[in-house]
Amino acid sequence: MKDSEFIFPTLVETFLKEGIAAVRESEVEEVQRFLERSYIERPCNEQVVYALVKFYNAVADFASAKEIGQSFLMMDGHNKKVLGELSATFLQLDDMETYFSLVKQQLEKESLLEETEQVVATPNNVVQFPKKVLPRRKIEQFSKWSTPEQLEFLQQARFHDVESYILPFKTFLADATTSPFVKSMIFELLQEKRVDAMFVVRKAGMDDVFNPSKVPMLSQDDFTAQLSDALTRRFEHSNPSFLEQLLVIVQQHLFIMYPFAFPSEDITLWSEAYSKWLSQLYGNEWQDNIDVNPEQLIEALAFIERMERVQQNYLL
Repeated sequence: MKDSEFIFPTLVETFLKEGIAAVRESEVEEVQRFLERSYIERPCNEQVVYALVKFYNAVADFASAKEIGQSFLMMDGHNKKVLGELSATFLQLDDMETYFSLVKQQLEKESLLEETEQVVATPNNVVQFPKKVLPRRKIEQFSKWSTPEQLEFLQQARFHDVESYILPFKTFLADATTSPFVKSMIFELLQEKRVDAMFVVRKAGMDDVFNPSKVPMLSQDDFTAQLSDALTRRFEHSNPSFLEQLLVIVQQHLFIMYPFAFPSEDITLWSEAYSKWLSQLYGNEWQDNIDVNPEQLIEALAFIERMERVQQNYLL
């Protein structure tokens, strides 16, 4: 369903363009009230729905993001922008099966729309013959497919032998301009299939060669677990909401950079860097840990900023 053009106030526009980090902590509730009120008034407006889903993702309220976005797609069924934002939602909820189902529904909707347009454009005096079923797009053109098509294909590929897909996947992974999110999905698929081969991977300003069969699964990485434990011990009692948001951001960065890892495995350094980074985004005062090297902390903060830009700009 389409609605008329919606004009957001400057504060909401700032959030949409620059992310939650650009909004002061005192203004976050104002953005939320405006978007939720707008949604009640115009639940079928795709701009409002997209903005509200994006906001809920930003504050780690993924259950609300899922409810709003999925309800809209059930009514509309054809909105790439909302679907793209929901990828982060379902990733954090560990429910990518449902997400891929939504992707499939959109692709089917697109196909029906294209058929309808062709029928409308056909003169009335032309006899219509049954349409032939079009074959699946050539895997050699994988890099040129839309992101929903790529994700749908990767989901289906889990049930098949991937040997014939290796070359297109190598091309995609080595291309620095393609989606880092899709690259992470490809690498996970190659790991699941235990592909024993070398792949050049370029993403998020990094470049290296990996063998999927030799790299630990992201869910089994010891460093990730140790960093999460360190942050949990630090904030679970003093600031649990801050901790929840920190853990979400770390997980997003880990996935978007995968199979790459942090430049170092100093748990204390990265715990300090992420804590300081998010705290300062909210305008809070921060006192550095004297046990952390100041120069290394500056470098770690710069790395986090880079991952956040990639996360915001190139998720899909």
